[in-house]
Amino acid sequence: MEKKSLKLPITLLVLGACWSIVYIIPFIQYIWYDPFQQFMNATNTQMGLLITIYGFGNVFGAPIGGWIADRFNYKYIYVGSVLLNGIFTLIFVMYPTYFMAILMWIGFAIASLLMNYPTHIKMIRDLTTDENQGKIFGMNETCIGIFNIVFNAVMMVFYMKFMEGVAGLKAAMISIAVLSFVLTAIAMIVLDNPKEKIAAERAKKAAEAKEKAAKKTNVVADFLMIMKQPATWLVAISIFAVYSFLTTLTYFTPYFTDVLGVAVTFSGGVAILRQHGMTLLGAPIGGILTDKVGSPSKVLLGVYTIGILGLGYLLVADAGVAAQLLIALTLIMSAAVYIGRGAYYATITEAGVSRNLTASTIGIAAAVGFSPDLFQFTLFGYWLDTLGTQAYTYMFIFQAVVLVIGALVALKILHIKKKNAQNACLVAEQTELN
Repeated sequence: MEKKSLKLPITLLVLGACWSIVYIIPFIQYIWYDPFQQFMNATNTQMGLLITIYGFGNVFGAPIGGWIADRFNYKYIYVGSVLLNGIFTLIFVMYPTYFMAILMWIGFAIASLLMNYPTHIKMIRDLTTDENQGKIFGMNETCIGIFNIVFNAVMMVFYMKFMEGVAGLKAAMISIAVLSFVLTAIAMIVLDNPKEKIAAERAKKAAEAKEKAAKKTNVVADFLMIMKQPATWLVAISIFAVYSFLTTLTYFTPYFTDVLGVAVTFSGGVAILRQHGMTLLGAPIGGILTDKVGSPSKVLLGVYTIGILGLGYLLVADAGVAAQLLIALTLIMSAAVYIGRGAYYATITEAGVSRNLTASTIGIAAAVGFSPDLFQFTLFGYWLDTLGTQAYTYMFIFQAVVLVIGALVALKILHIKKKNAQNACLVAEQTELN
């Protein structure tokens, strides 16, 4: 009984650690923007382009990975993603050229976005019932936040131990590679082998196919069916708005150094707290609110409102605003982002997506939802290279517009939900009369 009770938290911790480790290096500039730029000797535009290249993994990799995860033994796919992350990291450290970075970021996209992301969401959803989806995804984000802090703290220790600069960043990345290999072994031991579940799902699908005149399913048919569902696009836009918001917050790291003039180590520490520490607060609140309110769309509407108000303040604030106030404001907005991340996956259940199509649906939704990686980093980098500090004004306006669109989508979802509930009541009344 005790082993059973510990199984869920241990599994969540391992999954959180695996998720965290595969995204640290691909998104290293989130925390280590200035040191990584120095390491690569790259322009801001080139830095953004690297993420754009990586982002194509969402467009092509996530949908394919989702289809694969729904049909094959996803444990080995998932564990393999962690192993490849360590290998690609070591290769990049050994050959730190921009050309090699492009190749390795393509590799990271395969490991994290094709192999890890849709599989992770499927594994998390399968851990609990539909009634607890918000809570479990919130707990998942919390575990990710914990390990993001731990892994970035490890990187910070190695970075400072080796006199910072290029040598320090190399040591920091090697530490992540080693941890990836350790996690590979742990995940193989802890994570359940889903072969029995896969066999049961296949048997169920076979029975359903027989009842429906043995209708044959293929990849194209599956994708077309999922893409026709409004739920897929509603989830996609919800993810897009929140993720775009997170991307914009990333640029507060150079904002602190370029505009406020703070030290790299200080801005890095604030970035860790903003990027990962707020996960510990925002993600569980998002999950709890989603289950309590009964609608992730209502939670997301609140997130968008906070973001719009915060960005609006930054646009009209005087140049002499205290750095402490700006830091506090960004932490609040970051907490809102992670509240959104604790909520937007739960829209899958709210929209009525079948469990056996979870990974496929999230794969297609991810292609749209995480598309800011395709252009936002490159666009912001170009603005920084050409406009200097004026670029931050353009960033804030851009993001405010995206959040307004997200708010309109949330209102639309609530309208549809209300309409569907009314129709259900009418059907029930007619059934009683008959």
